Amino acid sequence: MVLTMKKKKPQIFIRPYSKKKKSKLKKFFFTLLLVLLGLTFSTFLTLNFLIKRELAEIENLKKENTYYEGEIKKLTSNDEPYEEILRTKYGYIKEGEKIIIYSINPTQEEKKP
Repeated sequence: MVLTMKKKKPQIFIRPYSKKKKSKLKKFFFTLLLVLLGLTFSTFLTLNFLIKRELAEIENLKKENTYYEGEIKKLTSNDEPYEEILRTKYGYIKEGEKIIIYSINPTQEEKKP
């Protein structure tokens, strides 16, 4: 009795959808990457805008600060600024002075063509 061996053909297994799973996964990560890049870029632009606005506000405050420093020096140096403020803002006068107030009547203004 002679035994003959049959050669087995190699079996090929085809797995459908394996490539699609990988491509879906790649698309998901690519989309996720794009979303994260978009968020990062928008955050950068927002922060850049806020920083520029704050720097401009700092510059304005520095200018205002130097103006007020000058006013303080002016007021502490002598009494003339006080007198000027009292006369213009509050209408104070010295003894013996007279104030002449000139005003136009509203009725005369309306009559002029």
